[in-house]
Amino acid sequence: MLWECTICHYMHKGDVPPDICPLCKNDASYFREVEEGSSGPPIISGINQILTPVDEKRSMATAVNSLTYGLFIVTSFDVDDKGERLRDNGQTANTCFQVTSEPLQIAVALNTSNLTHEFVQKSGKIGISVLHHQGHALAGRFGYKSGRDCDKFEGVTAHRGPSGVLLMDEALTTLEATVVQTFDTGTHTIFLAEVTRGEALFEGEPMTYAYYRASR
Repeated sequence: MLWECTICHYMHKGDVPPDICPLCKNDASYFREVEEGSSGPPIISGINQILTPVDEKRSMATAVNSLTYGLFIVTSFDVDDKGERLRDNGQTANTCFQVTSEPLQIAVALNTSNLTHEFVQKSGKIGISVLHHQGHALAGRFGYKSGRDCDKFEGVTAHRGPSGVLLMDEALTTLEATVVQTFDTGTHTIFLAEVTRGEALFEGEPMTYAYYRASR
């Protein structure tokens, strides 16, 4: 039997639909049975009904989960009082996007409790390594450990850009940027940064956060 999520169109093969959709995280009630090889827009029953408070809450989560994200390794370094580089760190992040083209600026959101956040605040330098579809190992290495407990770059092939940040050799593309403004959102800081350099290392499709979660 084939089941389709009526929210994100994820397809599941099995006797019953999954308890939770691996892409949009909605429950099994949002799946419909479809014939293999069938096509056409999904049918969502009751779409014109008045929403109950529970449905409204669920719809908000669904709407937020439908926003698309990439998956990146964000890097920076610590500096001493003289501005000399001390040590490097990096983390996996899914919030990085272009804001303006003249000047070319990006925005990066980092959790205030992360070591990379601390290093970006001190150095003002950000490195972005855009992962490709085979970047699961890097995403896991930089996403599930703290740089306070280990050297995440040990055994990883990376090169240092002109700005001083380390960049992944296995990335699809890389960017270097200098922070020009910060925005405190409570749990996170949004760093607005001007891009100073970019490189394209390989051809291919960038990994999305949804793809990573569905295929890890």
